Amino acid sequence: RIPDVYPPDGTLGGEVRATLAQGEFESASFELFAFEDMDKVELKMSDLKGPGGTLAADLRVVKTWFQNGNGWVSYFDDVGLKLTPELLLHDENLIEVDLEQAANYARVMKDGKATKVWISAPKGLDANTFDPYDPGFRDADVIQPVKLAKNAFKQFFLTFHAAKNQKPGVYRGMIAVKAGGKELASIPVAACVLPFELPMPRGYQNYDQLYFYSCMGSMPDRDQLVLRCGNDTARGEACFRNWLQSLYDHSVFHGVHVGPGNVECLPLLKEIGFPLNPLSGSLMVPWFGLNFGGRMSFQQLMSAKDGAEKCKAFYDKYVPGAQILVGHGDEQGTAFVTAHREFFKYYNEKGIRIGCAGHDALMIKGGYAYGYYPMGGYPNTLEKARPWHEINGKPVGFYASQHNGSENPQFVRYQHGLLGYLSGLTMTFNYEFATGSYNGGWSDLANELYKPMVITHANGDGLMETLAYAGFREGCDDIRYATYLKGLCREACA
Repeated sequence: RIPDVYPPDGTLGGEVRATLAQGEFESASFELFAFEDMDKVELKMSDLKGPGGTLAADLRVVKTWFQNGNGWVSYFDDVGLKLTPELLLHDENLIEVDLEQAANYARVMKDGKATKVWISAPKGLDANTFDPYDPGFRDADVIQPVKLAKNAFKQFFLTFHAAKNQKPGVYRGMIAVKAGGKELASIPVAACVLPFELPMPRGYQNYDQLYFYSCMGSMPDRDQLVLRCGNDTARGEACFRNWLQSLYDHSVFHGVHVGPGNVECLPLLKEIGFPLNPLSGSLMVPWFGLNFGGRMSFQQLMSAKDGAEKCKAFYDKYVPGAQILVGHGDEQGTAFVTAHREFFKYYNEKGIRIGCAGHDALMIKGGYAYGYYPMGGYPNTLEKARPWHEINGKPVGFYASQHNGSENPQFVRYQHGLLGYLSGLTMTFNYEFATGSYNGGWSDLANELYKPMVITHANGDGLMETLAYAGFREGCDDIRYATYLKGLCREACA
């Protein structure tokens, strides 16, 4: 939604509605239109009251800012910038948009004073280098007053959250819109909580197989966050916890990685509620190269065998019974696959699945040896996924067609949700999430060939809310609703 487009699917003066299961997050949206310029317009939401007391809800403003010319539709770079709705903020003034200069600025507070930092500088131009982990760059905890421009729409995003034990029924409340002590509008809100929780996602063609819902680059490194937060351990650890909680709250249930370097985070993952089965892990074997063929030496094979034994012992100790998925390589060619098949057997014997993102070489030269496969292709490429399904029902996902980077939440939702699910995929594992060399994707001009391939953005408080991030959550929840329905069908048939 952009400021100069009337919402043809909206209802003038209508009720803001949503339906959600117990434990679910679900969003709804509305827009305000002003007939004159208005400053410091306040939105105050009453408690949402219903059969079980109150229902939690979070109100944010949709920030329209300048993004790459391909914003909304692609991850490829393009010339110029255009206004694109993306960020979901409590304080719209965290980002200032200069319409005349087509530029974005971050508000950074220091000693009680606000400074503007240019965050849309082209690659190679380090003008006022922006650090999103600066402690002065943070959003407010609740929605702040907004500005309404004459003859323009402003969009708001309301996200409901039902507790897992929330009593079913309809919860109602109001949003009062005021300016200068005068009430401008009263917006009715209603949310219906359903009498069940959503299950973990499962496959469409194979209901007995759990659906692996994740994204490459979603797991943060605690030590790196502490470093980015100026070596402030307390702040870095808070950022780490908030990041993980955000993953869980957005249904990225398999987005965590556990290995010898971060095993101390296991209690926190369990506390938050991550299922930890299946779980991404570490291979614990050296990188042998052999990208251009050759055979492994006896010593290399013995090193791989030792690595498999260490890997098995480690995960049996810390997450007994979990299915472990480990990655090795990226888009490797036929020579690499052929050279590495010999050591994969040691891991297969231990029940540890080795996977690699890539193309046809993996199936042609090593399909029987790999344990999961994020294929380079579209999520509905049926013939490319079919042979992998026929080899022991291995988890199959997709990436690259297309990569993340589109701000369009409905596209993100469909691509990572029902499109792949109904095509028989059992894994969502696209590239990339929020990391990268370009400050978590804050500047859309940081690269040349690609814009930042991100779903969300990181700062010192963890992960920011965006439209695409909400769409990613909806993609998983669509699969969970389908899983619940299919489970009811199976019960009825039985």
